Amino acid sequence: MAILFSSKNPSFLILFFLSSLLSLTTQQCNHHHFSALLHLKYGFNFTTSTLSTLPSWNSNNTNCCSWEGITCDGPTGHVISLDLSELFISGRIDFESLFRLRSLRRLNLAYNEFDPSPFPSGFDQLTSLTHLNLSHLSFYGQIPLEISRLTTLVSIDLSRNQYWNGSGFQYLKLENPSIGAVVQNLSNLSELYLDWVHILLQGQTLDLPLPTLRKLSLRSCLPSGSRYSSLSHLHFLTELDLSGNNLSSAVPSFPGSLRKLILQDCDISGSIYSSLSQLHFLSELDLTYTNLSSAVPNFIGNLSTLTSLLLKDCGLHGKFPESVFQLPNLQIIDISRNPLVAINLLEFPQNNTLRQLILSYTGLSGKLPDSLSNLKFLTHLYLRNCNLSGSLPSSLLNLTKLQYLYLSSNKLSSPIPSSLFSLPSLHTLDLTGNQLSGQLGEFHNASSSQLELLYLDSNKLQGMIPRFIFQLTQLQLLSLSSNNFSGVVELCLFQNLKKLSSLDLSDNNLSVQYGNGNSTFTSIPQFESLLLRSCNISTFPNFLRNQEQLGQLDLSYNKISGEIPKWIWEVGNGSLYSLNLSHNVLQGIVPSPHLLLISDLRVLDISSNKLEGSLPIPPPSILFFSVSNNGLGGEIPQSVCNATSLAVLDLSQNHFIGQIPPCLGEIGDRLSVLNLQGNAFNGTLLQTFKEGCNIQTLDLSGNQLEGQVPRSLVNCKMLEVLNLANNQIHDTFPFWLEALSQLRVLVLRSNQFHGTIGHPITNHPFPLLQIFDLSFNSFEGNLPSNMFKSWKAMMDEDKSQSLVLGKMIPRSSIYYQNKVSLVIKGRQIELVKILTAFTVVDLSKNKFHGDIPKSIGDLKSLLVLNMSNNDLTGGIPTSVQNLRDLESLDLSHNKLSGEIPWQLTDLTFLAMLNLSQNFLVGKIPQSRQFLTFNNESFKENLGLCGPPLSNKCKNAESAPPSALSTLQSERNYDWELMCIGFGVGYGSSVGILFWTLALWRKGRKEFYIFIDGMFSLKFPSMVFPKWQRW
Repeated sequence: MAILFSSKNPSFLILFFLSSLLSLTTQQCNHHHFSALLHLKYGFNFTTSTLSTLPSWNSNNTNCCSWEGITCDGPTGHVISLDLSELFISGRIDFESLFRLRSLRRLNLAYNEFDPSPFPSGFDQLTSLTHLNLSHLSFYGQIPLEISRLTTLVSIDLSRNQYWNGSGFQYLKLENPSIGAVVQNLSNLSELYLDWVHILLQGQTLDLPLPTLRKLSLRSCLPSGSRYSSLSHLHFLTELDLSGNNLSSAVPSFPGSLRKLILQDCDISGSIYSSLSQLHFLSELDLTYTNLSSAVPNFIGNLSTLTSLLLKDCGLHGKFPESVFQLPNLQIIDISRNPLVAINLLEFPQNNTLRQLILSYTGLSGKLPDSLSNLKFLTHLYLRNCNLSGSLPSSLLNLTKLQYLYLSSNKLSSPIPSSLFSLPSLHTLDLTGNQLSGQLGEFHNASSSQLELLYLDSNKLQGMIPRFIFQLTQLQLLSLSSNNFSGVVELCLFQNLKKLSSLDLSDNNLSVQYGNGNSTFTSIPQFESLLLRSCNISTFPNFLRNQEQLGQLDLSYNKISGEIPKWIWEVGNGSLYSLNLSHNVLQGIVPSPHLLLISDLRVLDISSNKLEGSLPIPPPSILFFSVSNNGLGGEIPQSVCNATSLAVLDLSQNHFIGQIPPCLGEIGDRLSVLNLQGNAFNGTLLQTFKEGCNIQTLDLSGNQLEGQVPRSLVNCKMLEVLNLANNQIHDTFPFWLEALSQLRVLVLRSNQFHGTIGHPITNHPFPLLQIFDLSFNSFEGNLPSNMFKSWKAMMDEDKSQSLVLGKMIPRSSIYYQNKVSLVIKGRQIELVKILTAFTVVDLSKNKFHGDIPKSIGDLKSLLVLNMSNNDLTGGIPTSVQNLRDLESLDLSHNKLSGEIPWQLTDLTFLAMLNLSQNFLVGKIPQSRQFLTFNNESFKENLGLCGPPLSNKCKNAESAPPSALSTLQSERNYDWELMCIGFGVGYGSSVGILFWTLALWRKGRKEFYIFIDGMFSLKFPSMVFPKWQRW
């Protein structure tokens, strides 16, 4: 026997090894633990979102050590680890069974959907726990003191627990006992994660007696005024996350051991830089969305260990230190959305370690440097919305690891090198909104390209769509819209792009064609988004019948005629959420029943067609609904208000009659735009605008509405555009509208308003007002001088940031552009877009009397001023000379007296002037713009003399040489003089240009040619509104 068990016997060693191996492979779990786990599973529910139903957890498989998520101790068979994280299991947790697993060392139930419950008691029974993860669950309430008895804990994560109880979210709390009491005995704790746990501090001081702590995360859990002085004593702390907290009381002093610091979306007062400058071993710094409102200090460029620097949207300004880009270990830098920070990309050193360079929406300008080729490891390059110019550098072609390239919304020009598409790792290429031109060249082996997203829209590309586009087999999205591509495109050419789900060919010179046979149905990819606006399509494409995943379809601005086929409402097999058929030649009736079948439809635009019949009722899911410019009629049914998500309702320019349904005012809490302009509605205005009204645009103009302006409009605090023109409203001036601080456009033209305007009743009335039209009414009295003094939007001389007034529709890609009709010199002109820089005051055709207030000169950015056809007296105030942007001035048909102030010659932008039919006297000024005005501008002022009138001034002196030369120049069509009013630096609407041309008959053709050239030269990047011809 002694020989048998001797270690020198080879047979014994082999038998011992096989016996041990057999013991390991057949190890059975503890039968108590087996039973406890089965009971635990009985409480679980498995839904379609569950990633695993735990099939191995069954009574037939008695070896629970082999079950999914289970780890056992070899010698004993006790369960020591339970990991069910990220399986999205629902149901309840049987804690009684869970706590029977007394040998557990690791427990992870994170990212599941268990029933909400207060934080359970009993965890102190699991005395061997070293790692506890109960994050992203639905626990709430106080965390019990018994957690402090788990003295072996190394890591605990209780973050991001929340529960919605119907009136608000419930969170975990550390109030009584406090955080200090709960963690005081956890001397081995290395990691503590308590994000979103509501912590109540004793004496507002965070005290953590955790000498071994290395990682701490307290996102959005500390009360305002908290102090963090004790953090500097956590000598082993390497990672700290205090994001989402208010640090305004005191900027914490950080331990010098920190490697990673995250302070996203914090409220910080004072400088944090002194604390940061002491962190000599810092590797990752994240201050995203923290309003620093400062320049970036130079010491950041000395943090040689820094690998990641995230400063997105921090309110930075000044010059960004160039030394930061030279840091030897820097891999990720994000300074995006800091428009006031100036960045110069000079030279990147050889073998630079940068992986991600994200500088979008900053003050970056100039040309892309050739040293980009040194960024051999670069995978992400984001330079959107900067001020980049020049060509695409060849250095980009050396970035073989580049995966994402975003250069949209810059001023890049020149052709696109075809080799750019062949970068071996490139997944996304976005060159949208530049000035790239020329034809796209071909390149070989396009099928090997990894390109998935390709954005080339809004450039100046031309020629045929190259063949290689149809060979990019990985392509998922292709956007070529708003270029000058030409030729015929057969949609079947995309048949090899099996992954293509989004295609946009809109607004080119293309003719899109498609077969109508069965082969076409199967060869064209299954799209999710198909945008074919302005593609010379004349019939509804038959292949759409086979599109079962289509969510967005745009066939607008084509030549499609006839009735809308019934099958179009079935496209997408229920997935259609956006349909645009506007600006075609569609006829017939749109049946409501078919519309109601599209349960998820959010956007429907069938405007500008020839549709007839009654209003089709959209499904309750609709967000945007426009039937404007059709031949629809009848009354509006109450059921239109059943659309619970309706944000835009545009029924303008139809033949609707009857009263406006009162419910449209009652749904103002969700409605943003209500446009009923140009119909035949009668009765009174809507009266029921409730508290919380969110309407931003209300256009009821061009109807037969009566009564008074409803005072309930004051509940619409977000109102920007109010147009009640061309009705029969009998009321006094609605002075209470002053309370609407967002109001930009107020048009009351052509009604029966009467009485005085009166003095403002608030301190700052109409601060954003830019269009004020009271013309063709019966207002009377003096113009209050203090009325103009608060119109701040008309005083701002900086128009470089002029925007189009409109509304971005939530949960869609639709931007609704406001429009307004104005009467200028008897002509009604429709502005299809309203720039925020377009400013108008029209008080004509009323009974105002008295002097023109001198305060009118405070409106320094005013473009159009019309006070004609009143009873105004006195002289023209010299303060009008302050209106340096003024392009149209009409004071005709009044009783103004005195001389024309010579200071008006300083209005060098003035393109139209009418001072006729007053009592003005003296010599007409003879310089600058005044030399361009004809007799019509001054007629029937018996006391005026001098050119262009035939009435010569007595004792007239010869005009000075400069004036004579200017006059001679005018006779020779010196259009630069005539157009000086459109100079650089002023974002005036092109609407002013168009109506000026319409009235200026002399030399109109030459004027057009000059204007086109001048605007393209001086405003190369500004988008001007399109105008409807009159």
